[in-house]
Parts: sequence; structure tokens; C-alpha cells
Amino acid sequence: MAEQNRVQFDFTDEALLELDSLKQALGVKTRAEVIRYSLRLMQWLIQQLQQGSRILVEKRDGQVEGVVFPFLGNVAEPASQRQAASRPLVAAG
Repeated sequence: MAEQNRVQFDFTDEALLELDSLKQALGVKTRAEVIRYSLRLMQWLIQQLQQGSRILVEKRDGQVEGVVFPFLGNVAEPASQRQAASRPLVAAG
């Protein structure tokens, strides 16, 4: 097992409520598990964006929308992918 290191965070009351809400939604026992899952998700998301992938959501009605993460503006994305992202996902008409 990997060596564990203690890390301490300062959360606002609102952020702590959000963390606990995520803990309950995920059905995990600790806040640390929520943080670990969040880190894995963020690593995957950054990897996908760096490879030029688009993150899409398909709604119940079948509509597909691109997801934009403004806080990831520094993640490298090839110019060709930025151009592709500006194209519609489905043909109009």
C-alpha cells in the first residue's frame, strides 16, 4: 500500500456542505474518498481535453450538448479541436 500523507484544507461552510452532499450522493464513508474520486475525475477530464476530445452530454430527449469547463481554460487544446468545437453537433433543418 502506498504511503499516506495528511493534508489539511480550509473549507467555507457552504463548501463543506457541498462536500458532504457529494459524500452522501456517492455513498462513500469519508470526505477523503470524495476528494480522491474528484481528483481521478479531474485527471481524466484534463487528459481527454489535452488529447483534443470533446466532452458531451446526451440529455433524455436525445439532445447532445458540449460541456464547457471555464476553469480549465489553461488546458492545452489543439487549434483544430477549438474550431471543431464551434461547429454544430447536429445538422440543422
